[in-house]
Amino acid sequence: MSARPTPTKIRWGVIAVGAMAGTVVALLSFIFLGIAGVVSPDRGEVFLLFLEFLALVVAGYVAGRLSDSAELHGGLAGLLTAFVTGLVSLSSTRVPVLGLVTLAIVAAALGSAGGVLARWQRQSTET
Repeated sequence: MSARPTPTKIRWGVIAVGAMAGTVVALLSFIFLGIAGVVSPDRGEVFLLFLEFLALVVAGYVAGRLSDSAELHGGLAGLLTAFVTGLVSLSSTRVPVLGLVTLAIVAAALGSAGGVLARWQRQSTET
């Protein structure tokens, strides 16, 4: 008889902490760039997109550091971060549905990448 793998338990608290950490890092970075004069109203979208990607990776990294299944929790934290920012975007402007679907796919990928980075760093410090 073959042993069945045990299903991974999803830890929603870890996912929420990762999503909050990613969002806070992006918001603080955007505020700092605005105060420093790097972001202006005519160039802000490029920096905002970069900071969104940074937030997804940070969310995945934090969730990955706090859990055993780093890729899964990192991807879910990235999705939660994208969901929150997507809701904010929907409340302020009209956003195409295709853009939100693309954001969800990118969020899962970048969140998982942050989780992989966290797992890799954890393994390198243990050896």
